[in-house]
Amino acid sequence: MNINNDNQQNTFSLRGFNIVSSMLSIINHSDENDVNYTLANYLLAHIDTLDSMSIYDVIDDCFVSRSTIHRFIKSIGFDSFTHMKDNVKRLRIHSMAFIDFVNQPTFKDSIVKSMDEMLKDINSTIAAQNIEELVEKIFSRRNIVILNADTSSSSAKEFQLEMVSIGRLIKLVTNLSSNTGILNALTEEDLLITCSASGNYAIITKDDVKDVKAHKVLITLNHAKQLNDYYDDIYFLSNNFQACEYISNGMQNVYTRYGINYFFDLLFSIYVQNYYVKN
Repeated sequence: MNINNDNQQNTFSLRGFNIVSSMLSIINHSDENDVNYTLANYLLAHIDTLDSMSIYDVIDDCFVSRSTIHRFIKSIGFDSFTHMKDNVKRLRIHSMAFIDFVNQPTFKDSIVKSMDEMLKDINSTIAAQNIEELVEKIFSRRNIVILNADTSSSSAKEFQLEMVSIGRLIKLVTNLSSNTGILNALTEEDLLITCSASGNYAIITKDDVKDVKAHKVLITLNHAKQLNDYYDDIYFLSNNFQACEYISNGMQNVYTRYGINYFFDLLFSIYVQNYYVKN
């Protein structure tokens, strides 16, 4: 299912990308006595019915003021209670995709076969692209920033850790970052790498990157033509996926789960072989 209405497209933003990841971050990092913890805990407990609730339900059940709720909603990237509920509708479809991905009796056999096919496909696709040129930019550019949805940022964080281990600092910006202003500070001497396997995050954040002065690179499966207007280079994980110009829901497969992780492993391998000198 695709969300292809312009008004619905505009309900998303860099910060307000995933309501659950935003509230889980509060649960994971806040004191239980914090009002933000109380609100996040309540909304997560009622996530299945949130789109049918009113702000007055939250006021009555959490014993908070309307202004407190509005401050909380803005802190997680949404303009209003209604704006937040609009994203819950999309989230429900996306959440079912996680279940459908693993809910098959032959999952283990299927995943082994799919992973093998994916690795061969990525290797073949990357061979036709100049990945060494990207590695050279990571080596030579002044600042390197990765833009990634927080929900899928584990591979970027692992790459960040690996690069630090050999003396190269890479910064990470996600929809939960407080340092999103770093994008506007980048210059032509810098490099921005956006990771968006399905292309959703790239479409959502296109207005955030359009005026960034750094050399801009996108890693994706999505061959959407509009993305060419925002990025200097696009590295595709596969040529077997169709272009989607709109935000798509429920795309879960081995590429979206593991593809970018493997791509970063390839980058790190080439970087180590070309530029790492052991002391």
